Formats: sequence, C-alpha cells, structure tokens
Amino acid sequence: MSTTRYHPASILLHWFVFLLVIAAFIAIELKGQFPKGSEPRELCKTVHGVFGQLIFIAMALRLMLRFIYGVPKPTNPKPFVITLAKTMHWLMYGLLLISPIFGILYFQYGGKEINFFGLVWPQLVIPNPEMKKLVEEIHEFLGNSLYFLIGAHALAALWQHYVVKDDTLRRMLNKVKAST
Repeated sequence: MSTTRYHPASILLHWFVFLLVIAAFIAIELKGQFPKGSEPRELCKTVHGVFGQLIFIAMALRLMLRFIYGVPKPTNPKPFVITLAKTMHWLMYGLLLISPIFGILYFQYGGKEINFFGLVWPQLVIPNPEMKKLVEEIHEFLGNSLYFLIGAHALAALWQHYVVKDDTLRRMLNKVKAST
C-alpha cells in the first residue's frame, strides 16, 4: 500500500469519473432543449443513462483499487480537516454509486428497457408512474447534491494547493511525490 501517492489507475479513474460526470450533466441539460417525447430528448436521456452506468462501473473499480492500494496520508495534520475531507470523499463515493441506481430505477419504473453496449438489463421493478416520479425527484436531488460536493471538493483542492501550498492536488495530478 502506498502512503505517499495515489496509484496511477486511481488517478486515471478519478479524472475519468470527472469527465463522465461532466458528460452526464451536459447530456441531461441538453435534453431540456428538445420537446417532450421527441427523439433527440429521448436520446439525451439514453446517453445520460449510459454515462451514469459508466460512472457506476468506474466508481466500483476505483473503490476496489482504493481498498487494494490504499490512499496517501492526508497532508493536513488537523483532525477536523482530515475528518471533513474523509466525510466529503465518502459522501461523493456514495452519491456516485447510488445516483446511477436511481437512474436505472427511473427508466424501469417508466417501463423502458435499459441497454448497456448491447446488453439489456433485467426488469427489476414493475412499471409505475408514481414511483417513476418519486425516483426521478430523488435522482435529481442526489445529482444536485453531487454537483455541490464536487464544487466544494474542487475548491478545497485549490485551497490546499494555492493557500496551504501542500502536495494534495499534485498527488492527484501525479506530478510530484508528496513528502512523507
């Protein structure tokens, strides 16, 4: 287990998930440009769903790597900051795993088949318009919460880099080895 730097695969997955979240956000925001029921609007929802499934897979892999290779020790010695950072990371991990599940439930409660690169998900729930609406609201709340946490995460990384001037951000960019 590394205690001074992130495993290169963890870094790759971190930035891959970041790009997927941006792509999912763009797809779902673009959806609003098209009339309800139109093919382009449905395509945006489908593309958003594929990105969500990829996020789930990438996050599952990232967590496996985290347990296998560990993570570097925090650079800030203050217990409050360490607790806050760990809490934020685990909240983001949870949201990045749970949000796609609610997305799948949204499609299935809507009676839609979910395809993932040629594979079809088994129908896990019975179509139900009321549940579809509830699940959609939960999914949107989780997504908005995730955007807030990602923003706070990015601000914290920039604060660590520019104000505290430690190696926290450099470690995730794989630019330097952090001191022990």
